Amino acid sequence: MHIAFTKLRYLLNIGVMVSAAGVLSACSPGSSDGRNITYPSDGQISAALDAQLAGDPNSASARELIQSLGGEKGKLKYSIQQVIYREPAFEVHYDAALVMAQAGEQSLEALYSRMIPEEVRAKLPNSTLAAYTDWLNNHAQELLKDPAQKAQGAALTSTMTALGKCYGGVKPGEEVVVMKGLGAHLLPERKGLFAEKLAMPNATVNCLPI
Repeated sequence: MHIAFTKLRYLLNIGVMVSAAGVLSACSPGSSDGRNITYPSDGQISAALDAQLAGDPNSASARELIQSLGGEKGKLKYSIQQVIYREPAFEVHYDAALVMAQAGEQSLEALYSRMIPEEVRAKLPNSTLAAYTDWLNNHAQELLKDPAQKAQGAALTSTMTALGKCYGGVKPGEEVVVMKGLGAHLLPERKGLFAEKLAMPNATVNCLPI
């Protein structure tokens, strides 16, 4: 069974606009050549990333995944780890967490239901997390018996184990870290700053279906 999801990493590949007026409101000590350097605040960087996710039509799948895992009002929270001035840009290092708007069991139920073909799901005795989990586990075992699909079965088993650890028992309002070690350049642009993703060698994806 092929399971395809658009990873949240995509939303970090697109440029993001942030208000120039907002950026100019936060100042820091001057650079070594005597000029003052104006840094964007953590809140301004986060707001820019949120605006990109909400407005970019190519991020529709990412928004859908956030709502499936976090609930209708689930959202991403960015943890800014470091902001470095590299003339003429700022280099930003950050992590991303999903702020849950529903219980983790609800997230798993919604996600697992999407991982089962509709015609199969309609024949299950119950539309519950337990029923979905049982079917997926049995399906994974069947795949493992087929040499041609053994890798797919192992991947399904691994994914379900990881997701269960990430979301099982999680309560609304709690956070689940989904990506770490991300990076972006903030470049001057006529309307403010423009963000470009940096390829970070140590970036990791956590608690997302892959």
